[in-house]
Amino acid sequence: MRLPGLEPQKGRVMRHPIEDFPFRIGDVQRLMGLQPVRIHSGNSDFNCIFCGGKGKMNINYVKNVYGCVKCGAGGGMVDLYASYYHLTAKEAYDEICQKLSFEESVERAKVPGSEDANSVVPESIRASEEEIHHTYSVLLSHLTLSQKHREDLLARGLTEEQIKREGYRSTPVFGVKKLAGTLQEMKCVVEGVPGFYQDKNGEWTINFHRRNSGFLIPVRTFDGKIQGMQIRTDHVVDDRKYVWFSSGGRRKGTSSGSPLHMIGRPAPEVYVTEGPLKGTIAHYLTGKTFLCVAGVMQYKKLPEALEALKQQGLVCVNEAYDMDKLIRCAVVPEACRTCKNQAECESYKGYRSLPGQIRIQVSEIRCQRLKVKRDNIQRGCMQLYRICNELSLPCHRMVWSLDEKGEWNGTEKGIDDYYAALREERSGLWND
Repeated sequence: MRLPGLEPQKGRVMRHPIEDFPFRIGDVQRLMGLQPVRIHSGNSDFNCIFCGGKGKMNINYVKNVYGCVKCGAGGGMVDLYASYYHLTAKEAYDEICQKLSFEESVERAKVPGSEDANSVVPESIRASEEEIHHTYSVLLSHLTLSQKHREDLLARGLTEEQIKREGYRSTPVFGVKKLAGTLQEMKCVVEGVPGFYQDKNGEWTINFHRRNSGFLIPVRTFDGKIQGMQIRTDHVVDDRKYVWFSSGGRRKGTSSGSPLHMIGRPAPEVYVTEGPLKGTIAHYLTGKTFLCVAGVMQYKKLPEALEALKQQGLVCVNEAYDMDKLIRCAVVPEACRTCKNQAECESYKGYRSLPGQIRIQVSEIRCQRLKVKRDNIQRGCMQLYRICNELSLPCHRMVWSLDEKGEWNGTEKGIDDYYAALREERSGLWND
């Protein structure tokens, strides 16, 4: 039984080999007029056409797929067109073919980064779970944690012992290639481990650079094996605080794969939240078991994880995503005057078009940016509820820091923030 409104969309899945299609995702991109904001080898980043996230949507010309790390939209090349124009897969396919046939040339679009198949940068097959854990463990043992990063972690509620136990380390500022060589000398596997790749000279190196400088957050399985790492960056770009330690798209590189982070023992009750660091802090503040996704729309690996936990005695799931799910979308017009999204906001344009005598009577307008943010996290919540429903697991929604209207009051955003405040204020946390 499925929850209302969450039935899968039909006709959106491409069931034929890519070779059967007379076009590629680069052609679809060109037809839609999409312009990349960043160009990589074999893929490009775009402003998301679904949620507006700047540089959040990636189009992979090799795999002919797209995906947004902010709202979770993603799929194949037909789905990109169908989802945006609200068409069935067949309608989208026919329309793409029709538009291509009317052009002067049906030659595939030469889009930035879309190399010929023979010149595509070869990636490595992911190494084994044990190999990845061993390499990451040795890598972390050669790194240190800066005083600033240590103070940041202590300020968020962790102790010195907990910081040491979790293995948080600062990214290195130099000696990266030498470090890769040292790991190989120590018999560590580097090929197939996310974050490692070969440079233009064929030498192994590590994907650390100034733009992703920060501290490393190990992402672990329930038995403690490190299967990925996130970086809490020192310099936030487009509101993106966390990036994966990955080398996808680079020679002999490997994608992170966005693994789940699990902390605590398998238990009858588990808390699901977004962010490995957030869940780890909340675990140490409460002693409860946390299952952490990288973002609310990164839910594809949840069914398998929850099913495995159910086999070990799980009987209840608590949804503990950020309180953006109840963020207040109404804002005072004065606040819009300094908003960087002012020119693109239809609500503010509508407000400005009102006669002056009516405009002064308007106390609040609906912020489209906040609405998109709220809708995205609510969609992620609904996906978790759907998964739990299909697994016959009760799922309780956790809320906190509410105002008199039942919306988030803007104080403690994450579950870790609230438990930290709870420890000091000894106020109550409740479920709705």
